[in-house]
Amino acid sequence: MALKILAINGSLTPPPSRTRVVLDVTLAAARAADPAVETEVLELRDYDLDFCDGRAPEQYSPDTQAALALVEAADAYLVATPIYRASYTGALKNFFDLVPNDPNGQDPLRGKVVGLLATGGSDHHYLVLEHQLRPLFGFFGAQTLARAVYANPKDFNAAKQVEGKLVGELEQLGRELVALASFLQQAPATFRPEHLRIRRN
Repeated sequence: MALKILAINGSLTPPPSRTRVVLDVTLAAARAADPAVETEVLELRDYDLDFCDGRAPEQYSPDTQAALALVEAADAYLVATPIYRASYTGALKNFFDLVPNDPNGQDPLRGKVVGLLATGGSDHHYLVLEHQLRPLFGFFGAQTLARAVYANPKDFNAAKQVEGKLVGELEQLGRELVALASFLQQAPATFRPEHLRIRRN
């Protein structure tokens, strides 16, 4: 079964945003690691998403349901966001507020692998990856990769192409995502993380 990777871009900046650039480099490395890998990018700016208000997923707009269906269908994820005011974007926050988290029903992220990326105006906010994004996906029961990549403007040239050691970091993240997600996909059911994690009653 081909591994399906969904890249979620939390930037609402018109392309080419730096956040989309780091996603594209990472996705290219994932496809190079395994040519059978299928990739898709969910650009939040392209969807007319509802604001989360506690409704069941089927009660939201067609655009919202279509975006949530992409999350449901994926086997692994890359999640990237610019950092504003020492946090990830409101658009990304709202989207993951919309994603169901019901251990007895819809629970699309549980046990799946997530790679984390962020871009910012300086290095002051790189720990947002550890203090905010990693706990977010822990709540969903997802498996975040140990490697997380943060990029600042010095990592890009005037054409917004990635330069320097960041290229290798992004490529390694792509390879690690494929390696762990493929391993979990092929592992016996009793060894998969979702079966080991304590569930709520």
